[in-house]
Amino acid sequence: MPRRNRMARAAARAAERPAVPAPQAPAAVASKPHPRGQVMDRIQPWAPAVARVALGLVLLWFGIHELIQPSLWTGYVPAIPSTSHLAIALVLAHGWALSVLGVALCLGVATRLAAALSALALLEIVISLSLTGGVTDIVARDLGVFGLAVAVLASDQQRLALRG
Repeated sequence: MPRRNRMARAAARAAERPAVPAPQAPAAVASKPHPRGQVMDRIQPWAPAVARVALGLVLLWFGIHELIQPSLWTGYVPAIPSTSHLAIALVLAHGWALSVLGVALCLGVATRLAAALSALALLEIVISLSLTGGVTDIVARDLGVFGLAVAVLASDQQRLALRG
């Protein structure tokens, strides 16, 4: 009989021993799903619609305020004196654009287009405010609203939306 090294002898002895069954995990107890999971399952399909309507309300709020009191907003128009008629006309045009986008988002009309145009408008606002006044709390707020517009744009499941 040829000589074997220790490893080979140990392997041979292990092969000769009867197999011991591995310990089994305790039987799974049938349990109810966690209530938090049920709540999230119900909320999740509505999240894009809530985000869309919230974005629409924010845009509508600022759009209406720009239409009602444009002279309060002319200071945000870059490179044009705030007392000029051109600044007031630009604020009014901006107010109409925000209002139309807000209504479209709230009603769910052309949601992707409205969200894309909202994201572009908000990006323009964030960049303009950052360059003229630095990073302020207003810029931070508008950056958050920009992120909301991007999230609405990226959402492909919308409830309460009019489809054509």
